[in-house]
Amino acid sequence: MIVKRGDSYGVSVYDPSSKKKRWVGTFPTRREAKEAEREASRRRVHWTRLTGEELAALWLSHHPRAAEATKRNYKYALQGFRTDFGSTRLSDLDRVTARAWALSQPQSNVRAVRAMFNDAINDGLHPGPNPFAGLRLEQPRGRKDLIALKADELQALADKALEVHGEYGPTFRAMILFAGYVGLRPGELFALERTDIRSDEVVIRQSLDGTGQLKKPKNGRERVVILPPPARQALADVVPRLDVPWVFVTKRGRQLREPSLTYYWHPVRAAFGRPSMDFYELRHFCATHLLELGLSPADVAVQLGHTDGGALVMSTYGHPSEDAARERLKRAFQTNVSPLRSVEVGSQVGSGGA
Repeated sequence: MIVKRGDSYGVSVYDPSSKKKRWVGTFPTRREAKEAEREASRRRVHWTRLTGEELAALWLSHHPRAAEATKRNYKYALQGFRTDFGSTRLSDLDRVTARAWALSQPQSNVRAVRAMFNDAINDGLHPGPNPFAGLRLEQPRGRKDLIALKADELQALADKALEVHGEYGPTFRAMILFAGYVGLRPGELFALERTDIRSDEVVIRQSLDGTGQLKKPKNGRERVVILPPPARQALADVVPRLDVPWVFVTKRGRQLREPSLTYYWHPVRAAFGRPSMDFYELRHFCATHLLELGLSPADVAVQLGHTDGGALVMSTYGHPSEDAARERLKRAFQTNVSPLRSVEVGSQVGSGGA
């Protein structure tokens, strides 16, 4: 069915599996609406005959994501599902089978498949319920159990870059210290330009995604963060490349990307004695360090670019050490505290009887 809606045309088709009309979309011309209606009717199939491979192909083509990196990630995430269930009909895929498969998969793959089935249900391609929903899988703790570096450890880690990378060492050392004290995401570091650096602030305007495309930072908004003295000093020790706009570049002066970061980072972390340490842990250091300086989670969230008022800082990133917490508690009681009074036995006994 095609319905005129102002200057555009809305399209819906009847789905026999759900016995309901399914909304296809809105199109600027009647011709485009007719083509969309024909295509929707052509690919309409009863869910009992739809296979896992057909569902995956439909989902990737008819539910595209705006970001190219997200499209690529979803494509990779579905590879295991397409291999294991490509020829399986959806009617044969029950919750027990889904849970057994999910236990053997990375959580990111399971989330992608769950989202695909949710869209299939909404599109009338599956009657529901979602076999991949409510599986009660053990959730990974991720960064919640990380023990953040201390300031002297971050300095020692950065200094390893001088040993490992020779002439390029000062540049990568500065990048480590900058990432730790400013708390930027890797993609934001890759896209940082010299004009974004002010005397004591940094403007985060853009980020480089996994496909090499520049885009807005996460959450879709620019932000201004502080430039702490250790990060500012680290930049001062580096001679900038004036032939490119980027603050941090490769040995050849090219813009950094994830593969080049991995190439430079792995030998540094190995020399430091933490061969499995993720570069993202430097952001964890930033959150914890700021909290231990006495900033509120909401303040730290501003620096990290979160929009939740500090909830994620406390749940995931910020884990101040217990020793530091005890020291702050002691300092809080060091002034205006009356000495403890000893109480003699019987001194508080009243003169009256019971």
